[in-house]
Amino acid sequence: MSRRPWLWPVYFLVLLGVTLAGAEFIASFSAPSWPARDLRPIPIEAMQVNAAKAFADGLELHYNDWAVRDRPRSIERPSDIRFRSVLVGDSFLEGSYHVPPLSELIERRWADEGRTGMEAINLGINATSPRHYYYRIKNVAVRLDPDVIVVFVYAGNDFIATRLETLAIPPLIDELPVPSILGTVAPRTTWLLANRLGSLEIAHANKDIAGEFAMLNEWAEQPSAERFDRIVRHIKTYYYPGLAEDTIREILSRGGNGLAAAAAKRGPDRAYLAGWLLSTIIEWETAQWEIPRSAEEADRMVGDSRVDETLSWLVGAEQVAQAHGAQMIVALVPVGVVDPSYVEFWRPWPNYFSYSMSSDSRHRRLATALRQRGMPLIDLRETLNGVRGTYRVTDGHWTDLGTRIVAERVSNELLAARARLVAGKRPGDQ
Repeated sequence: MSRRPWLWPVYFLVLLGVTLAGAEFIASFSAPSWPARDLRPIPIEAMQVNAAKAFADGLELHYNDWAVRDRPRSIERPSDIRFRSVLVGDSFLEGSYHVPPLSELIERRWADEGRTGMEAINLGINATSPRHYYYRIKNVAVRLDPDVIVVFVYAGNDFIATRLETLAIPPLIDELPVPSILGTVAPRTTWLLANRLGSLEIAHANKDIAGEFAMLNEWAEQPSAERFDRIVRHIKTYYYPGLAEDTIREILSRGGNGLAAAAAKRGPDRAYLAGWLLSTIIEWETAQWEIPRSAEEADRMVGDSRVDETLSWLVGAEQVAQAHGAQMIVALVPVGVVDPSYVEFWRPWPNYFSYSMSSDSRHRRLATALRQRGMPLIDLRETLNGVRGTYRVTDGHWTDLGTRIVAERVSNELLAARARLVAGKRPGDQ
């Protein structure tokens, strides 16, 4: 009997194909459909349940069928829409728990001004970065047939150390929409496995400690020495077992217990305490590494680190947008150093605040690089600089006032882009 060694590779490929097909069929019962699985890496049901448990005021988060905080949208451009824009970014676009998403405020402005046939679609997903923005634009945004894509880059955590390499070999698995070997042939299975394996960026944002959120915010609502001691012991147990309780207590009690006071406010700008915030403050305030004490020192120490790498993703995204007939605008979101109230609040924690100064230095360098390349730019630092009460001091996101100021600026920029389209001009034309 003759040997046929070539049958084994064929058999393996057939078996692999059948296995993947079966896995995709099973995953189809749990994984969301496209484009939701390319946008939101976790089930929205879990986010809604967590919000309901965490907030005693019965807060409900609403998402459309794309798993985005937005009104229902269609992939195909409606016949009555004469101008379609897409906003791409992170949690700044989603709005806070009590503040509407930016896209909603923009469309409200247009409606109040009597403008019809215009869309501002929200593709903002929290805990994502420029590499996600690039693939979100490539895989989803351009398929919506937009006139303009605005990508929002937050100076606080959007500067990344990895450069865009379009010919790089993808990993075996990664969170969607980032390409991977498995994701190419089995996207539903990839979505589920990325969740199960904890390979999501959002999974690294905070420790999952039962009851932590409620405990921290009980202290904010009803401050007491007993509750504060409990917080100190909690931080020591779960985050810094080798650190003395007196050190933790001294750091967290600075500013006249300002942390608890900031989170005790109500209304649309209500802030919340989280374990990641307190642990990061302690990490920086006990740091032994060199930190900047002024904007000048930040410029010297930061240099061009991560600026060119981040710029590469934006340049790539612009090329993708232009290849599909869309214009792309970069909106740079500053850190809270532009808000005098934010700066005053964090003075008792100079090490922690130094990170904001470093981020602001990168912001200014990236703005310069974008202008040098002639890329359309909305520098929100210019819009928000010096305006009090635009940033929540706990998580560093916009307040209701800050969001509305940004909505006005972005709305006007989109109207200007629309006027240029009507006139047949590009964004940089006069």
